[in-house]
Amino acid sequence: MPKFWVKTGSRLHLGQLDLNGSLGRLYGGLGLAIDQPQLELTADRENGLFIDSPESEKNRVMRIAQQYIEHYSLPGAKINILQSLPSHSGLGSGTQLALALGFALTRVYGLQPSLLELAGLTDREGSRSGIGVAGFEQGGFLVDGGKPATTREEMNLAETKFHVPPLLTRLPFPEEWSVILAIPNKEEKMFGTKEEKLFKAMSPMEEHISGRISRLLLLKLLPSLIERDLKHFGQAVTEIQEYLGDYFTPVQGGRFATAQGALVADYMLSQGAAGVGQSSWGPTVYGFTDQKNLGSLVEGTRNFMGNHGQVWLAQAVNRGADWGWR
Repeated sequence: MPKFWVKTGSRLHLGQLDLNGSLGRLYGGLGLAIDQPQLELTADRENGLFIDSPESEKNRVMRIAQQYIEHYSLPGAKINILQSLPSHSGLGSGTQLALALGFALTRVYGLQPSLLELAGLTDREGSRSGIGVAGFEQGGFLVDGGKPATTREEMNLAETKFHVPPLLTRLPFPEEWSVILAIPNKEEKMFGTKEEKLFKAMSPMEEHISGRISRLLLLKLLPSLIERDLKHFGQAVTEIQEYLGDYFTPVQGGRFATAQGALVADYMLSQGAAGVGQSSWGPTVYGFTDQKNLGSLVEGTRNFMGNHGQVWLAQAVNRGADWGWR
């Protein structure tokens, strides 16, 4: 029997639009599908569940695959993880892995559930973002509309209902722009239930800050993206990230989740990066640049990071995941 193969990249989460909620919705997000690091896997039919993967990923792969196998009453599968994404690093590894596994396991048995159905089956914490799902499906630069805001009394009920934020905007990202990723070494990472509890414990963002972020997106970032104006695109990204970093300082200790992340962001700006920020809860930090400054910025960032983390060169992906039969 042929194997079903799926390959997808990562996603950058460039920030939330509204952490106030007074308009009846929360979060909203902007993000970008990128080609590095990559997740690649194959699945074929088998009686029982057999997983060949890096040891650090095996339990997570098994847990997700078992949910699909039980829900769709499948006899089993043989899964081979050829490449894996750094987990809990702000690159959307959980959503990409869940969707890639669900897509492969169902297709190898001739089933064709929607991506929304697959995302909902494995999202017990309500964490699947519209950015992650849309990135897997179609790539590009993405803006989602967040989730309905609820009172604390309604919170427990609301969390039992799966809701992927609606996709508001999808734009192709200029191929001549590049992204440098710096992933500092960090033992403690923010994800899942811990992340959700911190969100609930924080005071609402001041309404004028949410308004400023939304205005920056609508009247600076998006027009600059369409006009291929990297300078003003980068300025908008950086300013949005500064507002969000200030908001999250009480729980992450500063504008960035790690001291090394803050240092490398400042370094990239000093060396000509157009804009910088932290993806989701980090620790991944990113910088946008053009081809003229690319080589020196990549080399300089690698030297600056040394053995304190990893540096990747990435390009935006303006299409969905690759898949097929082998």
